[in-house]
Amino acid sequence: MIRIGLVGEAPNDTDAIINLLSKRYSFDRFEYITLIDMFHGSELDSKKAKRFLRIEFEDKQPQIVIFIRDLDGLENNVHQLKIRKDYFTNNNSIVNKQGIFLLHIFELEALIFTDIQVFNKKYNTDFVFNGNPMGVFEPKEELKKISNLYTESFNPEIFEDIDFEKALKCKYFSLFNNRLEKLIQSKNSLK
Repeated sequence: MIRIGLVGEAPNDTDAIINLLSKRYSFDRFEYITLIDMFHGSELDSKKAKRFLRIEFEDKQPQIVIFIRDLDGLENNVHQLKIRKDYFTNNNSIVNKQGIFLLHIFELEALIFTDIQVFNKKYNTDFVFNGNPMGVFEPKEELKKISNLYTESFNPEIFEDIDFEKALKCKYFSLFNNRLEKLIQSKNSLK
């Protein structure tokens, strides 16, 4: 069994990604553990968070660590990309380079647009989306416009029903999944 640690901006984010990943990387082959879940958003950039990450990494010993962050911009936002890439580089060294980066463009909620029917069913809406989820500016706010009942606290529940194959149609998630597959294969070959 491969132990995967997740570091995210909020517990809703890490739980949502666990629910999505477990469809392809099932609980009988993978154990998911959340790391430093007491730090949220930009608190992850602090020295204190890095110190706790090292302690939890050594204690829980995951073979892979997924760093989940929102770009808070579109993919052409060079300034934000540099900040997030620096974050990953610095933190990956803390986990002995066992990390992989899941950078959401614009934010995690973009993935909901890959399978908008799940959202429509939950909120009794009929929104049609055929575009590129990476091009949705502030997807969380867009979802709130579609249904004022939506809050990000429902993301783990929504992600339980998102079709993994549909999520792969989102370029950044597909690239992340390809890197994850290679990392898992390398871990399996070491057994």
